[in-house]
Amino acid sequence: MPRRLITAIAAATAALTLVAATGCTSGGSDQTATTTPQAGPGKPNILVIMTDDQTLESMRIMDSVKAELADQGTTFSRYYVSFPNCCPSRATYYTGQYSHNTGVEDNVPPLGGAGKLRADETLPVWLQRAGYTTAHVGKYLNGWGEDGNIAPPPGWSRWFGLIDPTTYQYYGYHVSDNGVEKEFGDSPADYQTDVLGDRVVQFINAQSTTGKPWFVSFTPLAPHSENSESVAVGSPDTSTPGEFKWASPKPPPRYERSLVAKAPRPPSFNDPETKGKPAEIAEKPVLSDGVVKLIDQGYQKELETLQAVDEWVGKIVKALRDTKQLDNTVIFFTSDNGYFHGEHRLAFQKFELYEPAVHLPLIVRGGAFPKRKTISQLAGNVDLAPTILALAGAKPGITVDGADLLTIASDEKANPFTGRALLLENKSHKGVTESILTGRYKYIDRRGEKELYDLEKDPDERTNIVGDPGNGSLVKELQARLAKLQACAGDSCRTS
Repeated sequence: MPRRLITAIAAATAALTLVAATGCTSGGSDQTATTTPQAGPGKPNILVIMTDDQTLESMRIMDSVKAELADQGTTFSRYYVSFPNCCPSRATYYTGQYSHNTGVEDNVPPLGGAGKLRADETLPVWLQRAGYTTAHVGKYLNGWGEDGNIAPPPGWSRWFGLIDPTTYQYYGYHVSDNGVEKEFGDSPADYQTDVLGDRVVQFINAQSTTGKPWFVSFTPLAPHSENSESVAVGSPDTSTPGEFKWASPKPPPRYERSLVAKAPRPPSFNDPETKGKPAEIAEKPVLSDGVVKLIDQGYQKELETLQAVDEWVGKIVKALRDTKQLDNTVIFFTSDNGYFHGEHRLAFQKFELYEPAVHLPLIVRGGAFPKRKTISQLAGNVDLAPTILALAGAKPGITVDGADLLTIASDEKANPFTGRALLLENKSHKGVTESILTGRYKYIDRRGEKELYDLEKDPDERTNIVGDPGNGSLVKELQARLAKLQACAGDSCRTS
């Protein structure tokens, strides 16, 4: 018997009614089922597909996402995550709040981890109250299940959640299937993305005859790295030969070596000019040839894992089409944060607030979102929950900080959020860094070291113009607005 199964018996016993078409057990955490009215027929199904550590640049290889989602929906070209780290970013997705309001400011205790989030007031809870059947398939919050408690969190009618620390293994991982632990092995059929994608398709097929709206959060690990190993090359922080821990993702056999790709080489790649950058960035040595080679190897494997995700996007859309649910389903595609592949001499990490870590894909297909439209207004992961709530006609149990993106998509010029700024922050890696992003400028305060970039003229953020003559009033304005965002809640987050 798996070691966590004993601790989950109480929760699992209440969830042992089999749903034959899916193999999922029923029950989970539908705490409001006896008092919540059935949702009306006009409510759409909602599917969120969220990858892990995917960059905006990598979208170029995702043909199914382009054909089935982007060509049929709305692309938000200036979509940003407020906190480029897994757990804080996902907490914002589930609440519609910035991290200073969720209280989740790291991946691990005491500032973060799954136990830091107030799980009884989150998006799935609110959707259940509005009559939705909710399902989670994939990665949840960092550290989930490590303590042996693998009962579904509140709000989830169906739960197929990866158990940490095995979440970060493409083979040989453990899953909580509505509180019952299941182990997966090393055969090709056990490849994590395939198992998760198939479970989503099964759920979609099973729900097609219920007449009840559903919400699915599909969160595969790809293209996140797997286990790390020691490599005898110069590390990212030194040009001297030595060993450091290097990690890469693992593609399925059918996509291994299917591509020949190097990491992109923008002007900021292994930047020879770091003048004006904070000391922590400016003093980083030039990346060694050995590290650059590993960056390229890891990047190719990331793309190959994303090919598997893209394949399942196509299969999921086909399942929706075959069951005649596609026209009544709104699909979101995004990532939790980005990743550095040598830009600004940064590699194998995400935390910094430069574009590769925070500027991400967001595509929405369905509902009233226009087809083949690109929106240039700022949008953020803080907006995901408010948008989903508006689609579902659901009410949050807490004050949300984000905006309904359909308002922007419907009338980009006339929407009430024109001119708003987004808060970017990082409190979980070497101290606190805060930033404000407007439509054109990004101002960063790294513990007193200040940066200002004009993203229209300098999209690669190579030239810090914070001290340039004539920028004084702009800097003061951005500093004042940043201070308001750092303490904002609700409406003030949308107007600062």
